Amino acid sequence: MIAATGVIGSAQAQTPGNTFDLGTLSPTVQATTDTFASGSFLDTFNFTVDSTNHIVAGTTDSSGVSNLKLELFNSQGTSLFTGLNLNADLTPGNFFAQVSGNVVTGPGTFTLSLAAHNPERAEWMLMLCGVVVAGFISRRKIGLRRAPWHLPAE
Repeated sequence: MIAATGVIGSAQAQTPGNTFDLGTLSPTVQATTDTFASGSFLDTFNFTVDSTNHIVAGTTDSSGVSNLKLELFNSQGTSLFTGLNLNADLTPGNFFAQVSGNVVTGPGTFTLSLAAHNPERAEWMLMLCGVVVAGFISRRKIGLRRAPWHLPAE
Protein backbone atom coordinates (compact mmCIF):
# COMPACT_ATOMS: atom_id res chain seq x y z
CA MET A 1 0.00 0.00 0.00
CA ILE A 2 2.84 2.40 0.84
CA ALA A 3 4.60 1.69 -2.48
CA ALA A 4 1.41 2.39 -4.42
CA THR A 5 1.01 5.70 -2.59
CA GLY A 6 4.59 6.64 -3.50
CA VAL A 7 3.96 5.92 -7.18
CA ILE A 8 0.77 7.98 -7.17
CA GLY A 9 2.53 10.79 -5.34
CA SER A 10 5.39 10.90 -7.86
CA ALA A 11 2.96 10.86 -10.81
CA GLN A 12 1.07 13.80 -9.35
CA ALA A 13 4.30 15.71 -8.68
CA GLN A 14 5.24 15.72 -12.38
CA THR A 15 4.93 19.23 -13.71
CA PRO A 16 3.19 19.37 -17.10
CA GLY A 17 5.80 21.51 -18.78
CA ASN A 18 5.53 23.48 -21.98
CA THR A 19 3.90 22.58 -25.29
CA PHE A 20 5.84 23.43 -28.44
CA ASP A 21 4.38 23.48 -31.96
CA LEU A 22 7.18 22.62 -34.40
CA GLY A 23 5.00 22.71 -37.55
CA THR A 24 5.96 20.53 -40.51
CA LEU A 25 9.41 19.03 -40.04
CA SER A 26 12.02 19.63 -42.74
CA PRO A 27 15.69 18.67 -43.23
CA THR A 28 16.63 21.75 -41.17
CA VAL A 29 17.23 20.68 -37.57
CA GLN A 30 14.86 22.27 -35.07
CA ALA A 31 16.47 22.38 -31.63
CA THR A 32 14.36 23.37 -28.62
CA THR A 33 15.76 23.86 -25.13
CA ASP A 34 13.75 24.07 -21.92
CA THR A 35 14.85 24.71 -18.33
CA PHE A 36 13.29 23.68 -15.03
CA ALA A 37 14.25 24.81 -11.53
CA SER A 38 13.36 21.56 -9.74
CA GLY A 39 11.04 18.55 -9.67
CA SER A 40 9.97 16.42 -12.58
CA PHE A 41 8.72 17.68 -15.92
CA LEU A 42 6.86 16.62 -19.06
CA ASP A 43 7.16 18.74 -22.23
CA THR A 44 5.12 18.06 -25.39
CA PHE A 45 6.30 18.73 -28.96
CA ASN A 46 3.66 18.68 -31.73
CA PHE A 47 4.77 18.26 -35.35
CA THR A 48 3.65 17.13 -38.79
CA VAL A 49 5.45 14.84 -41.23
CA ASP A 50 4.71 15.19 -44.94
CA SER A 51 5.17 12.67 -47.75
CA THR A 52 8.38 14.32 -48.98
CA ASN A 53 10.33 14.25 -45.72
CA HIS A 54 9.11 11.28 -43.73
CA ILE A 55 12.20 9.84 -42.05
CA VAL A 56 12.43 11.56 -38.66
CA ALA A 57 15.65 11.72 -36.68
CA GLY A 58 15.90 13.20 -33.21
CA THR A 59 18.30 13.41 -30.28
CA THR A 60 18.07 14.57 -26.68
CA ASP A 61 20.75 16.13 -24.55
CA SER A 62 20.52 17.25 -20.94
CA SER A 63 22.36 18.61 -17.93
CA GLY A 64 21.22 18.36 -14.34
CA VAL A 65 18.46 15.91 -15.34
CA SER A 66 18.03 12.21 -14.55
CA ASN A 67 15.65 9.66 -16.06
CA LEU A 68 15.41 11.64 -19.29
CA LYS A 69 12.96 9.93 -21.65
CA LEU A 70 11.75 10.71 -25.17
CA GLU A 71 8.52 9.08 -26.32
CA LEU A 72 6.91 9.45 -29.76
CA PHE A 73 3.15 9.15 -30.31
CA ASN A 74 0.88 9.23 -33.35
CA SER A 75 -2.18 11.51 -33.45
CA GLN A 76 -4.32 8.82 -31.75
CA GLY A 77 -1.94 8.70 -28.77
CA THR A 78 -0.40 5.31 -29.59
CA SER A 79 3.21 5.08 -28.46
CA LEU A 80 5.54 4.45 -31.42
CA PHE A 81 9.00 4.85 -29.86
CA THR A 82 10.69 5.23 -26.49
CA GLY A 83 14.37 6.09 -26.09
CA LEU A 84 16.77 9.00 -26.39
CA ASN A 85 17.79 8.84 -30.07
CA LEU A 86 14.98 8.62 -32.59
CA ASN A 87 15.27 7.39 -36.18
CA ALA A 88 11.92 6.35 -37.64
CA ASP A 89 10.26 6.13 -41.05
CA LEU A 90 6.80 7.59 -40.43
CA THR A 91 3.68 7.76 -42.55
CA PRO A 92 2.60 11.34 -43.32
CA GLY A 93 0.47 12.82 -40.55
CA ASN A 94 0.49 14.51 -37.16
CA PHE A 95 2.62 13.31 -34.27
CA PHE A 96 3.75 14.44 -30.86
CA ALA A 97 6.79 13.70 -28.75
CA GLN A 98 6.98 13.95 -24.99
CA VAL A 99 10.20 14.52 -23.08
CA SER A 100 10.18 13.83 -19.36
CA GLY A 101 12.72 13.66 -16.58
CA ASN A 102 13.67 14.68 -13.06
CA VAL A 103 15.78 17.70 -12.19
CA VAL A 104 18.71 16.56 -10.04
CA THR A 105 20.63 19.82 -9.80
CA GLY A 106 18.79 23.00 -10.63
CA PRO A 107 18.39 24.41 -13.03
CA GLY A 108 18.00 21.29 -15.17
CA THR A 109 17.99 21.75 -18.93
CA PHE A 110 17.36 19.54 -21.90
CA THR A 111 17.48 20.03 -25.65
CA LEU A 112 15.40 18.12 -28.19
CA SER A 113 16.60 18.25 -31.81
CA LEU A 114 14.31 16.98 -34.58
CA ALA A 115 14.58 16.91 -38.37
CA ALA A 116 12.93 14.99 -41.19
CA HIS A 117 14.43 14.00 -44.50
CA ASN A 118 13.74 11.91 -47.57
CA PRO A 119 16.21 9.14 -48.36
CA GLU A 120 18.49 10.13 -51.21
CA ARG A 121 18.80 7.98 -54.32
CA ALA A 122 22.39 7.25 -53.36
CA GLU A 123 21.22 5.74 -50.05
CA TRP A 124 18.77 3.47 -51.88
CA MET A 125 21.40 2.42 -54.44
CA LEU A 126 23.93 1.67 -51.71
CA MET A 127 21.38 -0.49 -49.89
CA LEU A 128 20.45 -2.29 -53.13
CA CYS A 129 24.13 -2.98 -53.91
CA GLY A 130 24.61 -4.38 -50.42
CA VAL A 131 21.66 -6.75 -50.84
CA VAL A 132 22.95 -7.91 -54.25
CA VAL A 133 26.46 -8.56 -52.89
CA ALA A 134 25.07 -10.42 -49.86
CA GLY A 135 22.90 -12.55 -52.17
CA PHE A 136 25.85 -13.29 -54.45
CA ILE A 137 28.04 -14.34 -51.51
CA SER A 138 25.27 -16.49 -50.08
CA ARG A 139 24.64 -18.17 -53.44
CA ARG A 140 28.37 -18.71 -53.99
CA LYS A 141 28.75 -20.43 -50.60
CA ILE A 142 25.79 -22.71 -51.32
CA GLY A 143 27.24 -23.57 -54.74
CA LEU A 144 30.64 -24.43 -53.25
CA ARG A 145 29.10 -26.81 -50.73
CA ARG A 146 27.20 -28.69 -53.44
CA ALA A 147 29.99 -29.02 -55.99
CA PRO A 148 31.54 -32.52 -55.70
CA TRP A 149 34.94 -31.43 -57.01
CA HIS A 150 35.37 -29.09 -54.02
CA LEU A 151 34.86 -31.83 -51.44
CA PRO A 152 37.96 -33.21 -49.73
CA ALA A 153 39.09 -36.65 -50.91
CA GLU A 154 38.45 -39.51 -48.50
